[in-house]
Amino acid sequence: MRVSTESLVARLDHAQPVIARRDMYYRGRQPLRFMKSTVDPQIAGFTANLCKVAVGAVGERLNVTGILASVDGRDVSERAWKLWADADMPMLVQAALVDALAVGSAFLVVWADEFGRPSISVETAEHVVVERDPITNGVVGALKRWVVRDHNNVELATHFVKYLPKEIVHLEQSATDGKLRFVRSIPNPLGVVPVVELLNIERVGDQAGSSVVDDLAPLVDALNKLIVDMLVTSEAVARPKRWVTGVELEDPESVFLPDAGFEADAPVEVVDVDAVADEVSAESPFKDSDDLWVAEQADAKFGQLQGADLAGYETGVNLIVQQIMAISGLPGHLVGVTTSNPATAEALRASEVALTSRAQSRIRVFDKPLEWAVRLMVAIDAGVSPDRVEASVQWADPSTRSIAQEADAAVKLVQQEVISTDEARARVGEEKIGA
Repeated sequence: MRVSTESLVARLDHAQPVIARRDMYYRGRQPLRFMKSTVDPQIAGFTANLCKVAVGAVGERLNVTGILASVDGRDVSERAWKLWADADMPMLVQAALVDALAVGSAFLVVWADEFGRPSISVETAEHVVVERDPITNGVVGALKRWVVRDHNNVELATHFVKYLPKEIVHLEQSATDGKLRFVRSIPNPLGVVPVVELLNIERVGDQAGSSVVDDLAPLVDALNKLIVDMLVTSEAVARPKRWVTGVELEDPESVFLPDAGFEADAPVEVVDVDAVADEVSAESPFKDSDDLWVAEQADAKFGQLQGADLAGYETGVNLIVQQIMAISGLPGHLVGVTTSNPATAEALRASEVALTSRAQSRIRVFDKPLEWAVRLMVAIDAGVSPDRVEASVQWADPSTRSIAQEADAAVKLVQQEVISTDEARARVGEEKIGA
């Protein structure tokens, strides 16, 4: 199947609007919605970033704890885990998984460094795209794009790396004439495209991936609107206003002429004081900041208006938060509902059942792509074809664990000879499988 550079660039450009919108909400940089009037710049950037909380709550439960690998039946698990660690994957894989959850996809490029050692680079969907075979759904081509700028942030050139099963091609597009030029080409001894897509798929045929941000965006916008309205109300009318009657208002000082000095032959400007007084409003003798108001008039009366009640905003905020919890699976104690703090470890696990279930489903989605990345890494290190490598990724339990209960269960399983001592240690997190 022939893969053209133009088609890959078109696919990459087509995906950017969706990625940019999801990234904007994940970072909490979206503008305020549902506002009819001009918003004060001081609060225009306000956001309650629950999209990041929802993504992070699932992402932090996706932890790779070990790797099992073999080449032609020979166990190389210890070597595979060392390669994984040397490539900084214990740290980078977490960022890749969070990126896939947030914007729909992320990418791993598996290749060799300048010393011939396997390396894995984590790439964002803003720069990388893949093309799949419509029959087998296998990756038949991939493209990475990045822009080179000078110290003044002026674009100099755009670079493209095209990954194919037989070769890897480097192209460059000048910013002056826009022409695409060939730079170099190197053979690909793996025989497969060394780009692994971590696609956050939820439905069959989902090519762009999915993100919880899509469902949360309108609810987060509504939440931000309510909170901003509450802030504006508290500033304007939540503090009680005072009133006074029977007191004469003061004339503004602008009615009177300033003393500008006198010159003998200079023309004198005639000012109609009555006309100026009609245009300028009279001023109150009292200021809101004054602690004590005093009036000499015997018939003066003072009073205070009732302050605004903000309880209605709390009701609206709670309603929106409940909808966010239903869609994202977040328990109450993770979104600030202080009245739902679990009292015990079992209550905590029960409150996070929906969140744990989402994490388990994402493990099933990302497991095979990560296994394929491990196979490519081990194949490069062993100098063999990837089809001669078998690999599997070990994941930590995504549920919130009680260490005492987990240890007690492991001891009982060992006593009943269901699992070995090494497996019990791995179960309670005391050692990594394949380490």
